[in-house]
Amino acid sequence: MPVSGDKFILFAGGKQASTKEVLCMLAGGKQPEIEIVTGTNVTGVTLKKISPLLGVGTLQLYYTNSSNIKTLKIRMGTSGDYGPEVQITHDVQNLVLFTPDLLGYIVVDVVFASLSTSSSRSDNLTLTMPKGNMLPNLEGYETNDGVGRTRYHLFPLKNKATDPEDVVSGMMFWTGRPPGTNTTPTSSYSVSPTASQTINVTNASDWPTRGFWVKNISVNNGQGDLRYVDYRSGNSLYTKPVQWGWVDFKDGLKEIKPGMTIVSSASTNYTAVVDQVRLTGGSWTNGDATGRLILKKWLTNFSFSTSYGIMVGGERYATPSATSVRGFRDCQAQQWTTAHVVVPASDIDLGLELPGENGFFSDPVTENIQPAGVDFGCYDDAVRSAFIGPIMAGESVGIWLRQTILDGTQARQDIDGSLCTQWY
Repeated sequence: MPVSGDKFILFAGGKQASTKEVLCMLAGGKQPEIEIVTGTNVTGVTLKKISPLLGVGTLQLYYTNSSNIKTLKIRMGTSGDYGPEVQITHDVQNLVLFTPDLLGYIVVDVVFASLSTSSSRSDNLTLTMPKGNMLPNLEGYETNDGVGRTRYHLFPLKNKATDPEDVVSGMMFWTGRPPGTNTTPTSSYSVSPTASQTINVTNASDWPTRGFWVKNISVNNGQGDLRYVDYRSGNSLYTKPVQWGWVDFKDGLKEIKPGMTIVSSASTNYTAVVDQVRLTGGSWTNGDATGRLILKKWLTNFSFSTSYGIMVGGERYATPSATSVRGFRDCQAQQWTTAHVVVPASDIDLGLELPGENGFFSDPVTENIQPAGVDFGCYDDAVRSAFIGPIMAGESVGIWLRQTILDGTQARQDIDGSLCTQWY
């Protein structure tokens, strides 16, 4: 909820570039490139830049004056070795002070006449990483056409520095999510592919009431398992059936396209609709295409198995290379038990992409087609964030956002679509 004093920056939607430039490390919450950052004890020294290789923590600036010889040196923390000592004999601009490993450094300006005549002084500066939030321009969320869909949006970020030493060592990305305290199921719940299911939890009093995702963070080795809640009544979550999933395939003879209905040769009743086709090898032309089909409207409780072909219109198009998997947003559906922890989840998944040799990112024909080679995950917490780095001067990285909008989803006001970033 916006509060008094919040600052908002408008980014144009579509294929637009923002002129908003952000810098890196902070000292005492201030940006040394654009704000005056000085200590309280070591006078005459102004901090101009902080190397991200210092990381977060306490930076100690140490000044000595012995026999009228004035020196400066730094270290991370308040104990251990200092970096190389630099003697000061006059005013200096852009003086570089290194830590002992000669990797991390700061840049300072020194006014010689303002240096203390005391024998020694030190200042402790708290270094932190900056954090940013963007609210992407996404379309409406409702679907009542009986299909459901995924949407993809690209946000490129560029290190606009020209100096090769100005490297973004790393960036973390995650999305906002609705508020809600962690809780646990009150019983065990199996995966329901054919009907809505009621999941009762211990305490969901501060959760949203309509239309939100919930994640079981205790399963799939921390990746989690997702359900979509149509509405909540007290501690009861009324969830949609798990009618999405995927099947890996091989021997692709004929091209399978999004929107096609595939049928298992085991029975004409075993059907699903293809949402996405991800090719990983071979080609349809040579009859050896391999990849993964993302499925939706997978209504009945069956699996596409390696013993039966994938049929379209009575013809075999491919063969499963592994048994199909049911689950939302690339998370394998699991049974939920009282030992598991569940929490409201983000509406958006993230994927990272580096530009190709031509300097361009993927450009699918429509926003409903997944960019080739980009893997997505539900990163909705700073601890469970996506990471990329280093980003060299002049280089870019692409952040893809994916919305998964189930059939019959209603519009709501409290979608948290913010993209959160932190860098150093």
